Amino acid sequence: MIDSYEKLKRDWQAGWETMENRVGHRFMRAREIFALSCVLALAGCAGLSAAPQTAAEPSEPAAPPPISGPSTPGNPVAQNALGMAYYQGNGLPQNFPKAASFFEKAANQGSENSQYMLGTMYKSGQGVPQNSTGADYWFEKAANQGNADAQNDLGDAYSYGDGVAQDDATAAGWYQKAAAQGNPAAENSLGFDYDAGKGVPQSYAKAAALFQAAAQSGNAKAEHNLGNYYDHGLGVPQDYVKAVYWWRQSAEQGNVEAQDNLGNAYHLGQGVAQDDKAATGWWRLAADKGNNPAQTSLGNAYALGQGVAPDPQLSAYWFMLAAGS
Repeated sequence: MIDSYEKLKRDWQAGWETMENRVGHRFMRAREIFALSCVLALAGCAGLSAAPQTAAEPSEPAAPPPISGPSTPGNPVAQNALGMAYYQGNGLPQNFPKAASFFEKAANQGSENSQYMLGTMYKSGQGVPQNSTGADYWFEKAANQGNADAQNDLGDAYSYGDGVAQDDATAAGWYQKAAAQGNPAAENSLGFDYDAGKGVPQSYAKAAALFQAAAQSGNAKAEHNLGNYYDHGLGVPQDYVKAVYWWRQSAEQGNVEAQDNLGNAYHLGQGVAQDDKAATGWWRLAADKGNNPAQTSLGNAYALGQGVAPDPQLSAYWFMLAAGS
C-alpha cells in the first residue's frame, strides 16, 4: 500500500509540473481540478484502507437459519397462499421445501398464518431441518398476534421443555390464552394442569369445566378425561351412564384408553348392560394398538371363556404381549 502511495505521489508531481510548463497560468482552474482528483486518488490508497471495520450485529439466538437468500419483499398474502398450495399440494405439486421458503418470506413480513405454519414445519422437520427452538421462535411470533393454535403449541413446548426451558406456569399461561379463544386442545391441556395443580392451583371443578368445553368440541382426549371424571365423581357428580357416554365418544375416535375403559364398563355392567362379548370387542381394539391393560383383560377373557371361546394359546399370547415378552 505504501509503494502505491509513493508512486501516485510522484505521478501527481510530474503531472503538475507538465501542466504548468504547457499552459502557464491561463488554466489554473484545470490545474486545481487535476490536483483535487489526485488528492482523492491518494486518499483512496492511503486513507480508506485504515477505516475501522464495524462488527455485524448478532442475530436473534432463537431464530433458525434463513431458508432462502435475500429477495425483494413481495406480497405476504400471495406468499402465504403459495406456501399453503405447495404444502397441501393444492393446485401445485406438493413440495415442503418450497412451502417453507414461501412461508418464511411471508412470516418475515408479519403473516400470522405463515409464522404458525413455519413453526409446525420446524417442529416436525418437514421441508426444513427439525429444530424445536426454531419452531418455538415462530410459534411465539404467531402467538403474540393471537394465533390460538400457536399459543397452544407454545404451551406444549413449555410444558414438556421442548426447545425452551420447562416451565409449568408459562405453559399454563399460554394454554389460558388459547383456551380463552375456544381452542379444544388447550382447554384439555389446561384442564389437565388444574387436575394436577401444574402451574395453576389444583381444582377438579375447573378441570371438569375445561374438559367439558373441549369434549363438546369433539376433542377425544377431553372426552376420555371427562368420562373418567364422571366415573370417579371428580368436579362433577358421579354418574356411570355419563362416564360410558363420554368414553364411547372418545373410543369411536380411536382413543385406546377410552376403548379399554368402555370394555371394563361392559364387563362390569357399570353404566351399561353387562355384556362380555361387547367388552372383549372393545378390549381387542385397544389391545391391537398396544394397550397393556386391554391385552391383560383379553388374556383373562380367553383363559376364562368370557365373551369368547376359551383358548389357552390365545390367552398366553395376550398375556405375553402384556408382559412384554
